[in-house]
This record gives sequence, structure tokens and C-alpha cells, in this order.
Amino acid sequence: MAIGFGNVNGAAKKSEVTYMKLQDGLNMFRIVPNSFLPSYTYWVKGANGKDMPFESLQFQPEEERFDNSVPCPIRTLGLKDKDGKDLKPRWSYKCQVINKATGKVEVLQMKKGIIEDIKSVSAQLEVDPTDLDTGIWFPVERKKTGPLPMNVEYSVHQLKCKSEPLTEEERALIEESKTIDELFKRETFEEQMTRLKRHLNGPEDEKAQESTDNEAVNELEG
Repeated sequence: MAIGFGNVNGAAKKSEVTYMKLQDGLNMFRIVPNSFLPSYTYWVKGANGKDMPFESLQFQPEEERFDNSVPCPIRTLGLKDKDGKDLKPRWSYKCQVINKATGKVEVLQMKKGIIEDIKSVSAQLEVDPTDLDTGIWFPVERKKTGPLPMNVEYSVHQLKCKSEPLTEEERALIEESKTIDELFKRETFEEQMTRLKRHLNGPEDEKAQESTDNEAVNELEG
């Protein structure tokens, strides 16, 4: 697709996805404008015993609601959880942030509590936290509360929140990075079904698909 001269960036935008991992102690980040991606994700165990994420196609991110009339590969195949119940998707919101520790634009898997705290702080300070000039650097503390992986507590320290303009270098980071929609393109029903079946059936299905692909190529060459 052609673009206007005014939109020419002059360089390829970075496409790799780097995730921000919240470390024990204080973490500081700035939310990139228009970068929240609401989603729900199914975690499906495959033939190799590993779980793989599959976005719920029935969840409509623009409206933040489910539409059960939308075809869903997980529902179509009737996948169950370990207790024999219909597999359910998990809350999986994410957004792009500038990680203060690395000085890079990264993707942060948001926790519900963090989003609620961010909304509360923003409302009290009466600012748009993503504004390039008046936005907020959020300090989020990660604290272990027990021996298990899920024994973790997150809290936003309002008194340590800092509102200031982004530097020219930080603004350039945002301009040079792909948008979150470009990084996480939504699969079609057919694309997700193909990937899901390969994951469920394992190497043999992948070999069969490769054989089919080769036959198609041979027919084109013949």
C-alpha cells in the first residue's frame, strides 16, 4: 500500500516483540499513546505437552465484549480443560511502554490491579497518562508474598508518580517502533484453525501439511 510523502519514515520500523518483565522491587514505565490492546487468550496444551496461546476471536477488543456469534476454532473443536469443562479464555490485556530501566519501547502484559491503579491515579491527577507532554511515569512495585509463582503482589506508588514531557530521544523511540496492532495482527478463523490443529496433532500433522504444500508446488511447476 502506498503512503503519502508526509508519512515517510525513511527507515524500517522495528518489528520484534520485546516484553517488559516486572522485576522484584520498583519498576518505572511510561505508557505509549494508543497502545492498549484488550484481549482474552486460550492456553491450549499441544501434542508436545506444551501450552500455546490462541487469542479468543469472539472477544471484540474495540467494544471489550464477547460476541458468541463469531466463529471460534477452540469452540468448534470443543476443547476441554483438565477438569473436562469447556476451555475458557483468560484475561490478557497488553500495551506498549517505555521501560525506564532499558530505555526501550517494550510490551507489558498488564495485570488487572495495575490498570485499576493507573486509572485511579490518572483520575486523581486529572491527566492523560499517555500524553507526550504531561503524561506520567508509573512506579510499580513487584513483591513476592509466598513460595508459589502466583504469590506476587503489584502496587502503583502514587506519590512517586512523575509527570514530565518526553525527551526527543524518547519520542523518537515511539516513532521508530511498530504500533501494537502491527505487532499483534489478529488471525482469521482459518489461520487459527490451521495453527491449532498442527499444535494439537503434533509433528505428523506438520509433516502431512509439508507434503501437501510440496504437492501444490509440484503441480504449479508441472
